[in-house]
Amino acid sequence: MTSTTKLPRTSTASLPLYFLLGNLLLAFFWVAAPAFAEEAPLFIAEYEGKYSGMLVKSTRKLIHKNDANFVLKSKIKNAFASIEEQSDFTIEKGVLIPQNYHYKRSIFAFKADENLKFDWQKNIAEYRRKKKPEKNKDHELSPGILDPALYQLQLQREVFHGKNNIAVTFAKSTKIKSLYFINKGEEPLKIADQTYPAVKLERDNKDDEKQTRLWFIPALNYQVAKVEHVEENGDAYTILLTRYESDPKLIPLIYDSLPPESN
Repeated sequence: MTSTTKLPRTSTASLPLYFLLGNLLLAFFWVAAPAFAEEAPLFIAEYEGKYSGMLVKSTRKLIHKNDANFVLKSKIKNAFASIEEQSDFTIEKGVLIPQNYHYKRSIFAFKADENLKFDWQKNIAEYRRKKKPEKNKDHELSPGILDPALYQLQLQREVFHGKNNIAVTFAKSTKIKSLYFINKGEEPLKIADQTYPAVKLERDNKDDEKQTRLWFIPALNYQVAKVEHVEENGDAYTILLTRYESDPKLIPLIYDSLPPESN
């Protein structure tokens, strides 16, 4: 049985293409594609915002395949662009372990097909880009490293367990990157005509003056409900949650499994 929360349509400010599609860290949003036709998801979350005056929608979906195997997907499409992202991962002793990350985008004539394969026996993440072998690169892995989509799910887990200072590290095409966030506590978050208590995270940005803030709603299983990003020139972008559906198994399978030492 699933529970569904439908939030009324709301107007939003513009948002950066790079932030939520796996870059809840990491994302590119356009008009959402048709619904996924697979196993019942542990959660499905839909978001809405604007970019350069264009309405944008995105969908995130988490699937439990079997035992310790999971898939996190984003799928976006409109007349001008399509973007797909998939993270295949396992959970072992409460730790999210990426196995393979696939990213495809097509924007007008520009296309990219990228893959990160995580070889934990060799402790190597192999980045490969189709038709551009000169960009291929291997990264050395250490325990706890995630992929560009999976670190967003890890943020939700950390907030669920009340962490105040959160660090996430993930492999991307060119390097291993770490992000740091500070828990700013609870504040009311209004989405359309509904107000929820929400936990606010703020990125501790050590490299530039950009600002990133995220809000998580405890009543919706700590799903990301709002992402706000401010560029150095003052341009501000926002995305908001518009619909959320979850399975009761989400909490024991994903959140309760976080290792005690991470709490």
